[in-house]
Amino acid sequence: MSTPETTCRCLVFGCSGAIGSAVCRILAREGAQLALTYNTGEAAATSLSGELGACLVQQCDLSNMDDIRKAVRHAAQELGGLDVLILAAGDVGDPALYECAAPGNYGSLEKISAADFDLMMAVNVRGALVACQESAPFLREAGGGNIVVIGSIDGIKPVPAPVHFASSNAALRGMVEAMSKELGNYNICVNLVAPGVLDAGSSRVLSSAVTDSYLEHCSLQRFGTADEVGELAGWLALNNTYVTGQSILLDGGL
Repeated sequence: MSTPETTCRCLVFGCSGAIGSAVCRILAREGAQLALTYNTGEAAATSLSGELGACLVQQCDLSNMDDIRKAVRHAAQELGGLDVLILAAGDVGDPALYECAAPGNYGSLEKISAADFDLMMAVNVRGALVACQESAPFLREAGGGNIVVIGSIDGIKPVPAPVHFASSNAALRGMVEAMSKELGNYNICVNLVAPGVLDAGSSRVLSSAVTDSYLEHCSLQRFGTADEVGELAGWLALNNTYVTGQSILLDGGL
């Protein structure tokens, strides 16, 4: 595990999204060494790397297990090991399914195909598992570290969402709890950050019926920001030594 005298070596999956880029900026601000991955957002990833200085940037499809293994191993090789893994990448599926899941509509249940479900699980669940499997030995060699998974409120609270997306996020919660038990002996903390509706990123696929209802019931009466998610994820990555197995909601008091 890194100490105040050493530089924290961080691998971030999903650097090109709103949350992922916010996390990367916060880690860079704190002096971390970064290895970044993207899937389709090459231009955004390249721009972010230039903004933050010398960062390793790799393309990685989270539905492809070989891609994930290569990305982790290359990052560990280039950084000289790993202290932190952050998973800020995922699949949200067809935006039309979010309209189906809005209040007053029948829902997404009958409209989700087997292919939709399989891809969602392959990216959001299996991809996260493989990334953790590949990264854990490097964190163990470092004497410990932090794994931070960015999920969603949909896996914790019953909010309007496509069934397969909510299912994948609920699976992440169980995975984090189980991994925290298994990896605790190696001083590795594992936590889930679960944002509610944000003013950027994948929240933009939500219908006005969903967002209006959210604001009505949210104690703070506003959406969250990617930076607020990034600050929490950054603290868990760089400063956390005792919080593990937790799913931490950032929903403004829904």
